[in-house]
Amino acid sequence: MLRSSVSILFLFVLSVSIFAHEYWLEPATFFLKLNERSVVHLYVGEALKQDEEREFQSSKTPLFKLFSTHDTFDLLGTIREEEKPLFSFSSEREGTFLLALERNWSYITLEPKQFEDYLREDGIEYIIAEREKLGEVKKEGKERYSRYLKSLLQVGGKRDKAFARLVGSTLEIVPLENPYSKKAGDSLEFQVLFLGKPLTGKTIFADNRDGERVVKQQMKTDSQGKITVKIDRKGIWLVRLVYMRRCAKNCEGADWESFWSALSFGIR
Repeated sequence: MLRSSVSILFLFVLSVSIFAHEYWLEPATFFLKLNERSVVHLYVGEALKQDEEREFQSSKTPLFKLFSTHDTFDLLGTIREEEKPLFSFSSEREGTFLLALERNWSYITLEPKQFEDYLREDGIEYIIAEREKLGEVKKEGKERYSRYLKSLLQVGGKRDKAFARLVGSTLEIVPLENPYSKKAGDSLEFQVLFLGKPLTGKTIFADNRDGERVVKQQMKTDSQGKITVKIDRKGIWLVRLVYMRRCAKNCEGADWESFWSALSFGIR
């Protein structure tokens, strides 16, 4: 009986680790007054449903910056190891601010069925087709992955163009309008860039959490790497995607490499 219980628990933990795998930045509030302070959490979970809060890990974090309209602040070296929540933000100036964090390579190996389920869930079915073409359907999925996270905060009523600043991340989601000029019922356009160029024909998700309820939209980028999201509810929004390709260089045992990008902001 004990052995059976342990096996069930192991399978549950494995399931959570595979499918609860989104990372995102979530401030306690996206809308601040002058000199008001808001902690910023780094969460892992699924579609804005928090399963765990992660602490700051310098070895996993090659970039952590804060952008205003004209200034860039390097936050590495100002955060203590294992700090949780990740960051505490305040500003004595009004405006829009962009937080950007990158996490470097991690590695995972999944059984064929688990790998295929994960590919379907995250809109990267084109890798299933590629595995079929390569005769690798029954092969384990050996993958390395990196993450590129952004969050927008608004201080006071002054809106500016900090939302559009390019971080230069390998995979980047860029709003083409200031989300804080929008209200529930409006639409908002984004562009997805991979290595600085538009990423076309790839699945992107837009999650919204208002209270306890989470809803999700799914769409594909057009020929210019653009999507339009219907901002139909207030609350927290997370625009996210995964892009995967065959790993061909310095892969250290990984057959595939994936790039995860997520951008969070609030609507009220």
